[in-house]
Amino acid sequence: MIFLKYLRDNLRFIALYIFIGIFVVLFMYLERENIMSSTDAAYVIFVITFLLVIFIFIDFNIKNKYIKRLLIDNNVEDKTPIFPKPLEYKDEVYAAIIEDLYKDYSQKLEALQKEFENNNEFMTMWVHEIKTPIATSKLLIENGEINIESFEEEIEKIDDYVEKVLYYSRGDNFSKDYIISEIDINKLVKESIKNHSKLFIRKHIKLSLKVDDDFKVDTDKKWLLFILNQVIVNALKYTGNNGNIEIKSFEDDKEKIVIISDNGIGIKEEDLNKVFNKSFTGFNGRKENSNATGMGLYLSYKLARKLGHNITIKSRYTKGTEVFIHFPKWCDYYEVTKM
Repeated sequence: MIFLKYLRDNLRFIALYIFIGIFVVLFMYLERENIMSSTDAAYVIFVITFLLVIFIFIDFNIKNKYIKRLLIDNNVEDKTPIFPKPLEYKDEVYAAIIEDLYKDYSQKLEALQKEFENNNEFMTMWVHEIKTPIATSKLLIENGEINIESFEEEIEKIDDYVEKVLYYSRGDNFSKDYIISEIDINKLVKESIKNHSKLFIRKHIKLSLKVDDDFKVDTDKKWLLFILNQVIVNALKYTGNNGNIEIKSFEDDKEKIVIISDNGIGIKEEDLNKVFNKSFTGFNGRKENSNATGMGLYLSYKLARKLGHNITIKSRYTKGTEVFIHFPKWCDYYEVTKM
């Protein structure tokens, strides 16, 4: 079977060789001077055929050994392609192409494996975290101690966790699910505040809203609302009862900014540059909020960057935190999803 494939691959060369041989013999045999007899012609044909057979035999064995070595070298668990020294230039070209394809494949496979591990880690953590408010709600029902306020608080936690996992799952398909339009930030901030109004009331938080009525930016309403929700709920979580939260707007020649500030517990200096890292909870998450997942700010930062915006944070431990959502005045929204 291998020999037949070899003949097929070299059919043009063999046919050309035979054609040239026959042409030369006929030319000399039919020459007017009759320089070649029938016996001589038969002898020449025999020699040409014999040389062709010898060539095919040697060439086939060389290439067959090359193929066998190629198969043996690559018949291992490590699927990195290994090539013997190429016999021909075309083999070098094929090897280079395959190596490039393999590198590209390896990079994509590594990215997929990393994404799978990240998703698995997030889902494991998410399932663990969402069990807490569900278990608390069940306990309230079983004990007959259905305090509406406590029950609503647990439902809000469940809703927050569900919203996070939905936006986390949509993040990789962002380009298929966003619509850029001019959004009234004052109205959007008020909508976010309304979403968490019960928590504001429960903790007796004093709110100061100083966003200009005509403060508008080009963005996706749904995604920005999620970002605002995460930033505001973080401010509420880490601000004590009777605390203060201020939301204001700022504008200069280069950008527009929404600033959410609180007088809560703040962030330790050593944690400040890690707050946007995936699953990072820091000192506050471990001490003040054991149910913290570290996903809120991570998702907010990731989505903001995809929208062409940015988020930065300033904080002093025990004094409070300021979160800045930056909206550059020029942004190519055909390119933002590649960020």
